[in-house]
Amino acid sequence: MVLQTEQTERLRKALHIDITDGIILAVMRQGRRQENDTKETMEAWMERHVFVYASTPKVLETMKKEFSVSSLLREYKHGKRFLVYRCHLVNRDMMLVDKVTIYLFENTVTGHVEAQMFIEDITQEYLDNVTNEVLYQKDYKLLSLLSLDREIINFRSCHLEDIDIKKRKNIPYKKAAELVCGHHIHPNDRERFLSKTNLTFLRKTMEEKGMHSFAVQTTDKLTERYTYYWFDKSENMLLLVADDMTKELETDPLTGLPNRAGFLRQVGEILRKQSDAQYAILFFNIQRFKAINDLFGYEKGDRILKKIVDALEKSFLKPLVTARMEADRFVAFVDTANLKLDQMNQLLHYSYHDGKTDIELHGRCGIYYVPKQCTLSVSDMCDRAKLAKNYISNQYVQPYAIYDESMKMEYDDNSRVMINLEQAIEKNEFCVYYQPVYDAKTEEIVSAEALVRWIPDKKNPVLPGRFIPVLENSGHITKLDTFVNRTVREMIRKRKQEGKKVLPVAVNLSRMDLMDKDIMGRIWENVNDKKIPVSMFHYELTESAYADITESGSKFLTGLQKKGAKILIDDFGSGISSFSTVRDYEFDIIKLDMGFVQKVGTSKKTDNILIALIDLAHSLDMKVIAEGVETKEQTEFLKKNGCDYFQGFYYAKPMSQDEFEAMLDQEL
Repeated sequence: MVLQTEQTERLRKALHIDITDGIILAVMRQGRRQENDTKETMEAWMERHVFVYASTPKVLETMKKEFSVSSLLREYKHGKRFLVYRCHLVNRDMMLVDKVTIYLFENTVTGHVEAQMFIEDITQEYLDNVTNEVLYQKDYKLLSLLSLDREIINFRSCHLEDIDIKKRKNIPYKKAAELVCGHHIHPNDRERFLSKTNLTFLRKTMEEKGMHSFAVQTTDKLTERYTYYWFDKSENMLLLVADDMTKELETDPLTGLPNRAGFLRQVGEILRKQSDAQYAILFFNIQRFKAINDLFGYEKGDRILKKIVDALEKSFLKPLVTARMEADRFVAFVDTANLKLDQMNQLLHYSYHDGKTDIELHGRCGIYYVPKQCTLSVSDMCDRAKLAKNYISNQYVQPYAIYDESMKMEYDDNSRVMINLEQAIEKNEFCVYYQPVYDAKTEEIVSAEALVRWIPDKKNPVLPGRFIPVLENSGHITKLDTFVNRTVREMIRKRKQEGKKVLPVAVNLSRMDLMDKDIMGRIWENVNDKKIPVSMFHYELTESAYADITESGSKFLTGLQKKGAKILIDDFGSGISSFSTVRDYEFDIIKLDMGFVQKVGTSKKTDNILIALIDLAHSLDMKVIAEGVETKEQTEFLKKNGCDYFQGFYYAKPMSQDEFEAMLDQEL
C-alpha cells in the first residue's frame, strides 16, 4: 500500500446539516453548492462518501460513533460548538488522512441544531508532521529502534526514571517491555501496556495502519504516549518514541487552564503533601451565559470567558489552581487565608465593555472547606462545592453558599426519589386523590382536581412538596403525569359504562408535558375517546409553567379547547407575568392563588386585589375558582364578590378514589 501524497485528487467538501432531523441540507464541492433535494440522511451520505473508505474496522467503528446524530447532539448539549476529527482512509491502494471540522449552532428560526461540516485532505500535512515529530522533537522520554525480525530493541535515548536501560545496546524486546512495564507503568495499565506492545499484535497493526500509538498512565500518574513508526519497512525496522502528553490532555484549549483531569491531579498532589494550610474549593458558573453566546456569538462569548478567567486569577483569592470544568463552569483551589467572603459579591459581578457592547454578568459560587485529614477524593470535594452552588436561589441576595452536610443529605434524598420512581409506579405506590370543587351559589360538587400521593409503605405518605419539585427539575414528572392521566381516564370511563354519575376532573400538566410529543399524543387520544364526553377533561397548568410554554405547546392547548376540553391556569396572581398570561391566552378558568384567599379580611389592600382579580377574569369571560378556602368568612367574602367556585378544606379535603366515588354515588 502506498501512502497518498500528491498523486490523488485532494478531497474538499462542505456540508450543511440539520442535526436535529439528521438531514443533509446542502453539499458544496469545489466551491459549488448543491441542495439536497432528496433529503438524504447524514448517516447515508457519510456511508457513501466517507465510511466506505475507512482504513480498518476499528476506524470505521470510531467514525460511526463520532459522526452520528446522537453523538453530535450530545456534544452540543454538553456545550461543544467546535469539533475536529482526523480520519485514516484508504482509496484503492492509497492511504488518505482527512480532517473533519464541525461547527455546531442553533437555528434561531426552527430551533433545530445545525452544523457546518468541512472535510479536508491533510495527507501531506500529516506526513510532514510525523516526520517533523520524529526528527525534531527533543523531549522524548524514549527514542529507540526495534527490529521485528530479530526481536531486539536499541535505545538511542532514555529518560525514564529508575529504569536501568543501557543505551545503544541491543536488548531483547520482550525483556525491555517487561522492564518498563514493571517499574514505570501504573498497575492499572500494565496489562494493557503488555498487550499493546506484544510483537504479534504490533506486526499486525503496523501492516494494517502503518503506525501504532497508545497512551498509558505511569506510576506517578502522568500520561505517556508510545508511538511506533516504520523506520525502514524493507528491513522490518520500527522507530519507537515515548512522550509525556499529560499537559496536552489536562489543558483546556480555550483558556489554557487545566481541565477537570488536570485540576484533580494537581490538587491531589498539593493535598498529599499534608501542608498545615487550610484549603477550600470554589465552584463557579456564570448565570445565563448561553444567552450571551446566542446574542453576540461564540467568538465574543469566548473572549468574555477569558476576561472572567483573567479576573479570577488576579483576584484576592490568589488561586493555587484554577480550572475550567466545562462550558461556563470553573473551579478554584485556594488557601482560606485569601478567601475574603465580604468581597465575594464584588468578585461575582462581571462587567464587559468593548466599545460596542456593555454586558453585566453575575456568577454563582459554591464553597467547600477542605477539612484536615479529609478522606474524600478531590472529585467528591468538587461535587460538594457544586452542590452548594446549586442551592443558591437568588444571586442578588447572596451569590455564594458554603457547603454543609444537610445539602448532601437532601441531595441524596432527592436522588433516591429519582431512583425509586419507576419502581414505585410498578409497585402501585402512587395513587390518585381527588379534591372536589363546589359551585359557589348552589354549593354542589361540579368537578374535582386530581392530586397524586406517594405512599411507599401503605402507611406513611410522602408529601407532594417532597417529590414533585425533584421530578419536575429532572424532567421525570412526565412519567408521573402519564400515570395520573391514565388513572383518571379509566375511572371516568368505567363509571360512564356502569351508568354512574361522572364529573369533570382536572389533571395537572407540567411544562415538560407540553414539550413531550408522546404525552400530548396520549392526551389527544383521551379527548377523542367517544366513550367519554370531552367535557369531562379539564387540564390545569401553573402560571410559571405557562410562562415557559413552547409554540407547539400553546397550539396543543388551543386544539384541546376547540375540541371541548377546559384549560385552567393555577396559582393565578402568584407571578409577575399574571396579566400578560391572561392577555396572551384565553383560559376557561383561573384558579386564584391560595395566598390571596388565606389573607381575606387581613387587610383592605389584599381584599381589593382579590376583588380586582375576580373582576378581571369575568371581564375576559373566564370563570374563577378560589383555592385554599378554609373558613366561613372566606366563603362569604368570595360569594359577595362574585367568585364562581370553591375548593378547599372548608368543603372537602383530598380523598382517595374509593371515597370520591362513594361521594358521587350519594349525590344520585
